[in-house]
Amino acid sequence: MKEKGVIVALDIGTGRIGMAASDSLHITANPVAVIPRDGNEFEAIEKLLKSYNAKTVVIGFPKTLKGEVGFQAEKVLAFVNRLKRDLSDVEIILWDERFTSVIAHKMFKLLGVGSKRERATKDVAEALLILQSYLNYRGRGKN
Repeated sequence: MKEKGVIVALDIGTGRIGMAASDSLHITANPVAVIPRDGNEFEAIEKLLKSYNAKTVVIGFPKTLKGEVGFQAEKVLAFVNRLKRDLSDVEIILWDERFTSVIAHKMFKLLGVGSKRERATKDVAEALLILQSYLNYRGRGKN
């Protein structure tokens, strides 16, 4: 595990990519950006990773409820393969994100966030949940 810099998480969507970053101690996740899938997403991700000095990227891997690799997961794998070509010096970790969107939706509902605002921020919220889950898991392994 590479320890320098922050750990970044990506939630790869069809139209947008949510991005979150850890603090320098790798304890908490913080929202960063929503990146549009407009053909420039790989350049935008690379620029943000460099600005955060990120050496590890956790990518939400949307397995089916049975834990299998389905259609959406195949799309994410294709994205990851392209990302690996551009970022050979960055460790990429696939992280199970099966219930992330459900948790994010319930969180927005609990907070009284309207559906329009939820749509605008759900991608970064999902990236934040992915990263915090990974950080919690990692932290438990060190204790």
